[in-house]
Amino acid sequence: MASSPLSAPEEERSHSDEEENGGGGGGGGEGLPEDQAHVRAGVRAAALPPRRRRVGLPRPEHGPQPLPRRLRLHARLSGGAPKAISLDFLPSAHVRVEAVSAHRGLACCVEADTARPPCYYVCKPASRQWRALPSPRVRFRTAAVAMVARPSASSTAAEFKVVRFSVPALRDRLRCEVFDSRRFAWRRAPDVPLCPDSLFRPAAPAVRAHGAMHWLRWPDRLTGAQDVFAFDVRAEAWRLIALPREVDEMDDPWARKRIAAVEGRLCLLVLTDAAVDEEVLEMWEMASYGEGRWRKKMTVSLKSLRAKEGPAVILGDLHSSDVAFLHSFCRVMWYDLRKGKMAEVQVKHVCIQEIFKYESDLIPCNIGRACRSPDRNCMF
Repeated sequence: MASSPLSAPEEERSHSDEEENGGGGGGGGEGLPEDQAHVRAGVRAAALPPRRRRVGLPRPEHGPQPLPRRLRLHARLSGGAPKAISLDFLPSAHVRVEAVSAHRGLACCVEADTARPPCYYVCKPASRQWRALPSPRVRFRTAAVAMVARPSASSTAAEFKVVRFSVPALRDRLRCEVFDSRRFAWRRAPDVPLCPDSLFRPAAPAVRAHGAMHWLRWPDRLTGAQDVFAFDVRAEAWRLIALPREVDEMDDPWARKRIAAVEGRLCLLVLTDAAVDEEVLEMWEMASYGEGRWRKKMTVSLKSLRAKEGPAVILGDLHSSDVAFLHSFCRVMWYDLRKGKMAEVQVKHVCIQEIFKYESDLIPCNIGRACRSPDRNCMF
């Protein structure tokens, strides 16, 4: 199926993403980031430069399940005591996080109360600022959401876009809506002629790399081939990126795959069972984004990790090409893939459902005037 090409040069996009993601972590030898975290339930961040912290936000795994009002995260200010950060400043008691931006520490949330039409918010948890958004066409079920914020020389400006893919009645395409903060309105964008069922449900958080958002899709029912759906929010262009041929031709139906980003480059992680008690991780890196060409970066045995932690540990994300972020039902940890060392991150929540990776500063920004009593439909 033909796709709309993404237009920016690879070199420019990679450099831009590396800046927006704070460099994306270094290579080997930097050690485990023991107190950095990007976990949905609760984290402690301490190892980043002053006034910039990595935090993460919680989101239910299935549908509009309500979350407790106080979802505490922790950001340690340099030289000070830990400061509690929560979403209790939002007017809705039950919200879930839909997307986060690499810039400005913004999060897009939606009301999870099924008794009334959902309301969308954009907020900055570090400064407890928020603004309600006009409602999109919520009668169509959400398939995926992504968010980008514009870098700005002004410390108070916060321009952003939110893209929402939904499932129309015929289920034959992805319906696309884009919210632009400069117009403060949703508008229709060209639909994407892809089957909505090809995206994982619920959709994993979008992976930003090379200036675009990426989601891994289900294997094709006929050929078994799998690919990555890429969407450039600014250009509103999309493309499909095939996985490496070696991965597609694997004779292992139980291989687990996920995508991540390191230093602005798209990465593919493939976990396979080499033996009853041994897992092997293959890491692929995008060598040429324009050509869709991959190269294998490393192959690592996780036998020692499996022996220590058992099969319940899930590979969540990458901090760098050598350091992975793992989690189980109630624990999160950093793991040095080359050295086999692990550092657990203490969290207070007993149920970890999803991980969002983003960076926030502590400077208030101009999202919009404070809203005291928005109406139920969040229409302005």
